[in-house]
Amino acid sequence: MFAPTPAGLSSLRQPLPQSTTLTSGVVALLRAAITRGELAAGQHLPADEIATQLGISRVPVREALKQLEVEGLITYYPNRGAVVTALSLEDIREIYDIRSMLEVGALCSALPLLTVADLERAEWLLSRYEQTPDHQEWAALDMEFHALLYRLEARPRLQNIIVGLRNHVERYHHIYGIAVQQRQDFEADHRALLAACRQGDAQLAAQTLRQHLEHTANYLLQALAEGKD
Repeated sequence: MFAPTPAGLSSLRQPLPQSTTLTSGVVALLRAAITRGELAAGQHLPADEIATQLGISRVPVREALKQLEVEGLITYYPNRGAVVTALSLEDIREIYDIRSMLEVGALCSALPLLTVADLERAEWLLSRYEQTPDHQEWAALDMEFHALLYRLEARPRLQNIIVGLRNHVERYHHIYGIAVQQRQDFEADHRALLAACRQGDAQLAAQTLRQHLEHTANYLLQALAEGKD
């Protein structure tokens, strides 16, 4: 079982991402550390210690923690403060059920609007996705590929919801190495999805995407169940 030890707060010893405000930079840094699995579920997140690590005041850190609480990545407990939210097997199943409903619906409504240029871009993204050895780039290309087929750029509210749901489960993909272990299966799923979109076959595209998400959920749930044994 691939399950590296999370880096904890030491993972925050890096420059803040460029952003419009200090708070949004802290949000981006903490969100990335959580989704990469560097901050594990249950990790205590003391604002004072994080501020010291980053060399900034506590105010933007506290504001960032509040925003991440709204996103569901952080939970506040009495007498414990902020901790990284833990997901149960039931939580993960529900997230994938919701993702399937939203993403299949988004794909079906976007499919008639996809242009030749969109499909050529999707092909390029998928080729890059298949060639890169870097997991961070792999995950970014995966999100861009799906966002393009769903035309999320024109649907910012839907994009925020789908990205938020992905962020919740992405950390477990990193921790248990799901993307590495099942990479060939995922690439085959994406090729089949792109082919269905090229054919303009909404029913086939919907079925392919639904099965892809089901496969991904099952791989992840099995890894978590085995990790709990």
